[in-house]
Amino acid sequence: MPLPKTCQGELYIYAESLLWSLFPIFSIIAFASLPPLYTGAISTLIATGFFAFIMTIKKKWHELTIKSAWKDILLATLIVGILFYSLIFIGLQKTTAGSAGIILLMEVFFSMFILRIWNKEHLAKSNVYGSILMVIGAIIILFPGRINLNEGDAIILLATAIPPVGNYFAQQARAKVSSHTIMFVRSALSGIFILLLAMIFEPAPSSANLTTSFIFLLVNGLLLMGLSKVFWLESIHRIPITKALALHSISPAFTLTFAFFILGEIPTIWQILGLLPMILGVMFLTGYNLKNRRNP
Repeated sequence: MPLPKTCQGELYIYAESLLWSLFPIFSIIAFASLPPLYTGAISTLIATGFFAFIMTIKKKWHELTIKSAWKDILLATLIVGILFYSLIFIGLQKTTAGSAGIILLMEVFFSMFILRIWNKEHLAKSNVYGSILMVIGAIIILFPGRINLNEGDAIILLATAIPPVGNYFAQQARAKVSSHTIMFVRSALSGIFILLLAMIFEPAPSSANLTTSFIFLLVNGLLLMGLSKVFWLESIHRIPITKALALHSISPAFTLTFAFFILGEIPTIWQILGLLPMILGVMFLTGYNLKNRRNP
């Protein structure tokens, strides 16, 4: 007997959260041999190959001729594929995997808050409470018992405010072409652009360095920036996006766990204190609660 549609969606989002939680870790490992922009560029280009394979299997190449979708795809590529990921890879070089994983939760805050303002929607009390909790959590992570701000944390926080705008244009493009086509174009163009930036601003890596980090780049590209995106898309076809966002909030806990076993990073009391209000904030912002869990 097949699983109910909602159960399938939940399994997809848990699998996506598990994979995505490894993204900061494998990126930081790759930084030991490669500069951040080269890491981002090569990972993204590997993801391009993944989506090209999917497009071939699903016979979607003809969608590249749909001219009406290109404006939205290019804007989504510029905002998310280039600006967002460039900042993420630069920020990861200057902070820990655990802190990065938790701060990335702020994307939920900005997604709900910015889009509501953009659409001129009224903010419910639960949204206000959720926003306050997420800001408190972010402050705890950004200022862990000290006033000075970690540069990497600040860059990643800034980056999390960017996707809502890019996702708007991606949503417009999705009405005209498949998500795999959008991801292929975004990965291809952003990978090339970030590679050009790397060639200008960073020293070229040696062949030995590329060989050393290749397995981590492969995991980043195929699984984390490729397969995890497919899992996300499959999940939101089966469950509401608000529920998907709420379930995805478990990802930082996975990141802290993997960072401990793989990188030897011991979670700090500040990271744990910051994570708790941020997860609660996600629940308030998305309206996900125990009643929703029992009646998906």
